[in-house]
Amino acid sequence: MAKKSIELSEAILVRALGLEQNYEIPVLLKDWLSVAGLLVETDKVLLEKSCAHLVENANSWNEEELKMHFISIIVFLANIQKPLRVYFDREISATIEGILIKSEADMLVSKGIGELIEAPYFFLHEYKREKKYIGDPIGQMLGGMLISQAKNGDGKPVHGCYVQGRFWFFSLLIGKQYVISQPLNSAEFAQAQQIVFMLRYLNQLID
Repeated sequence: MAKKSIELSEAILVRALGLEQNYEIPVLLKDWLSVAGLLVETDKVLLEKSCAHLVENANSWNEEELKMHFISIIVFLANIQKPLRVYFDREISATIEGILIKSEADMLVSKGIGELIEAPYFFLHEYKREKKYIGDPIGQMLGGMLISQAKNGDGKPVHGCYVQGRFWFFSLLIGKQYVISQPLNSAEFAQAQQIVFMLRYLNQLID
């Protein structure tokens, strides 16, 4: 008989798997949040236009519009390179401590060949609007990170993020402990640029 997947609610995952939220930001996350980089002038112009577009529409875009009009540009500017690949809207699953966890990954960064996702390292979950939404963005993000942790099986931290309108919350899962940053406001150019640098850093971090 097939196992029924668990609901991706933060509270349910915490209770079922003994997870614990750490409110003290570890050095690893501090370093990731402060990573530096450079954008060429053409990329700066594109990002500035995208930020302005977000300011005008953050409260009205649905999930697909947010992805196509803004998140996709951030990912493009991050320039994630081989052997890593960016996948969108992929179902991933794993059985953890006898519990089946399934997630529809809005975006994940993984080693892979074609359709084959080999080793997921970064999971992003996006939400439709800042004011009105249904569901649990933290639970959805944690579900993907737990699956990544189980598939990789190397004991290394898993990186994640959830996006709620203009706000990006970055996270680490280390063993059974997870931590979530204060939000970066991607409508502000400097903070949007920092998000690009953080995603770009995945190339170096994972390598």
